[in-house]
Amino acid sequence: MISRRNYFAITILMATVLFLCMCLNSLKDGWNDYAVNRYTETAENYPSQINMYLPGGEEEEPAPEEGTEDVWSLAAASRDRVVWIGPEDSALYGVVEAWVTYTKRDIAAYPSLTALKAAEGEGTAWMLVTDPACVDWESGEELELLEGYVEAGTHLVLPGLPEVSVIEGNKKLRDFLGIRKVLEQETTVTGYYLREGFLLGGGTFYLDRESPDAEELLPGSEAYPGEKTFPWYLPGYGTKVYMRGIAAGEQVKAENYPIMLWRKSHGTASVFAVNGGLMDGLQGMGLLSAMAAETDSYGLYPVVNAQNMILAGYPSLADENPEEMERLYSRSVKQVFQELLWPNIAAVLEKHRYKATCMMTPQYDYTDDNLPDGRQLAYYLKIFNEHGAETGLWGLSVSDTPLAGKLASDGAFLREALGGYGFASLYAGDMEDLEIREALGEELLGSVRTVVREHDGTQAMPVGFLSGDVTEQRVIGDGLTYTYESDFLVRCMETALGYFSISFDLSRVAYPEEDGDGWEQLSKALGTTIGIYGQSFRGFHATTASECDARIRQFLALDYRDSRIDDAIHLQVEGITGPAWFVLRTHNEAIEDMEGGSWQELEEGAYLIEVTDKRAVLTLKPADERFYR
Repeated sequence: MISRRNYFAITILMATVLFLCMCLNSLKDGWNDYAVNRYTETAENYPSQINMYLPGGEEEEPAPEEGTEDVWSLAAASRDRVVWIGPEDSALYGVVEAWVTYTKRDIAAYPSLTALKAAEGEGTAWMLVTDPACVDWESGEELELLEGYVEAGTHLVLPGLPEVSVIEGNKKLRDFLGIRKVLEQETTVTGYYLREGFLLGGGTFYLDRESPDAEELLPGSEAYPGEKTFPWYLPGYGTKVYMRGIAAGEQVKAENYPIMLWRKSHGTASVFAVNGGLMDGLQGMGLLSAMAAETDSYGLYPVVNAQNMILAGYPSLADENPEEMERLYSRSVKQVFQELLWPNIAAVLEKHRYKATCMMTPQYDYTDDNLPDGRQLAYYLKIFNEHGAETGLWGLSVSDTPLAGKLASDGAFLREALGGYGFASLYAGDMEDLEIREALGEELLGSVRTVVREHDGTQAMPVGFLSGDVTEQRVIGDGLTYTYESDFLVRCMETALGYFSISFDLSRVAYPEEDGDGWEQLSKALGTTIGIYGQSFRGFHATTASECDARIRQFLALDYRDSRIDDAIHLQVEGITGPAWFVLRTHNEAIEDMEGGSWQELEEGAYLIEVTDKRAVLTLKPADERFYR
């Protein structure tokens, strides 16, 4: 017989278990307002294109507050000027102009050095970026003109070099560029070495296929770098080398590897030289940011501070391609997405503390009879809300259905399933600008505030405005195909903007095009990509596409000034109301204290600064006291 006390205890225990198992789930479902997209609520309050800072404009400097003129008047001094020599319709000029815009500097462009001299005389530029094809290297007069600018304190960046025969026959030019000797007029490299402390992410080897360590460091044949052919230069005295090539089949000491990126110091200014086409494309912005940080005792510049994981085409809500799914997985595509993909993806993202933006689509193929399931939509919206993921809309299809037809079909389904749903983000893939703008006029996309687009290899603006109130953010990596090229690009983007956006095209699971599109293979690639970037860039913030949109608007709208007095860096931020993020690069110094914000160390000599007041002060100290006693 059970005593009353035990009976009462058992009853309480059973009631508690019942409450935990049933009532809490009911409460959680009640609080999960999955039918409303929380990312659309405040987007209209963010800065628009009219707030964007543009370089080269005349502006009135803010007056310093009473009693602070001795400090803050320095912060209102003229900003750095960058001068471009070369054609303004070149892709490289687009990269330089974008970098100048992002770093809030001023820019001027001239077709030649003689045009620059005629317009500005000796000049007041902080940095001169010169297309080597626009310099007459053999005359000697233009080399003397460049030497004069460098002697006056202007830093020179050469994204390419003169012909090797010109360099080989001109000792004065070799000394100016920091080249001791031309070892070979042409050599082929199949691997690279990036020195630590230049780009964010640390130093690394990009090894060729034949290296005994390559497969261990990064399995998979697609990871190996392609061959590059360029002249083999050896550095001269006073030259600091940041990147070298590893010559194919050559047995030489590491210090004699062909140089690819280096700096020659000339008093207070430097000449940066680039060999092998490293500055072609978006990576040029990262290299310019790293170079700028090398020119002074510190480098401080604004960043977006956003890391995005885009699940493109996930999920689909219809039972499509059933024969292939049955052959590969012995289940439907809905079951594959729900039972295989999401648990795996959620575990990897949680491990590395990333957020997902799930660019869902009701269906892939709009020409078959397989219709989307409203119950699946409710299921995914609930779990995405619980995991802090954002639900965006995939604007593509595997059929030839026009975008307008897809949006009409999607809108009808969402109205029937939920009474409608507002999307804040749209995945547009490689759509043209006109097609996207026309789509944004559709009712279903009325709440969209940001468009995620593929990187086309030539676009110079990874983040910006697509229209007056809609931003665009470029995907800069395919998360399912990790390569050294993508790794280098991500390092450059993190250095320049504290930004990356990696897409995972999960429509390949439902409609595989090759043997490697099975989820077993793709999940390994996904884990490798997220793991590598998660380890290298842990300090930056994980965001969804809409959270990134808010930061892009703040980043583009802000203006700033900075100056240094003794051990204190004074920073003044204008044009925004929320927090702003900066990267601080130092040389043998560390942050001791900060007023007006907070900071965290990204890696040695690099810090992420969050400014919460209009004015902030960072106090530096020697990184290692032993060298200063």
